[in-house]
Amino acid sequence: MCVAPHATPVQAFAPDFARRIRLILAALAALIARRFLREPRLAALIVPLWTRLNRAARRFERLMVLLAAGKLRKPHRSGPSGPHSRALPAGRGWLIRALGPEAAPYATQLETLLAEPAAAGLLAAIPAARRIVHPIARLLAIGAFAPRPRPAPAPAAASPFGEVAFRSQGYTWYVVPTPPANPA
Repeated sequence: MCVAPHATPVQAFAPDFARRIRLILAALAALIARRFLREPRLAALIVPLWTRLNRAARRFERLMVLLAAGKLRKPHRSGPSGPHSRALPAGRGWLIRALGPEAAPYATQLETLLAEPAAAGLLAAIPAARRIVHPIARLLAIGAFAPRPRPAPAPAAASPFGEVAFRSQGYTWYVVPTPPANPA
């Protein structure tokens, strides 16, 4: 008698999660085509963006199918992205700025989906899934993938002249401590 293994909550969530991601990305791609065709300076970005969004949706869906089947392979570093990824502007949230308020519902839907506890657990457990979704979230300036805070700089060595009050190009002003009064 063959006993089927019990699916973990992450495995059970994976197919629905992939379907919802695919729907959001397909609707976003349609919006991109509709809006960027009206603006000649952005029309050249339609094909690279469609390529990136559709490829991300296919990769994510394939990864979730493997996860649901329990056949997820060991993680490995992927090579550089295709030639279309270099054609896109860099910067956090550039797509949401280019599309304007029409893109807000798609960004909100994706952000809400990524904020669900099961989705957060899945993305934390599977780094490959996070690597697929992160560039799309960055395009839309989604808070789930906000830039990590940078560590505070190491404290500078104490100056022999006292505390620094102001620095400008070529000049440093120091706070001169007042000498203690002589209680004579």
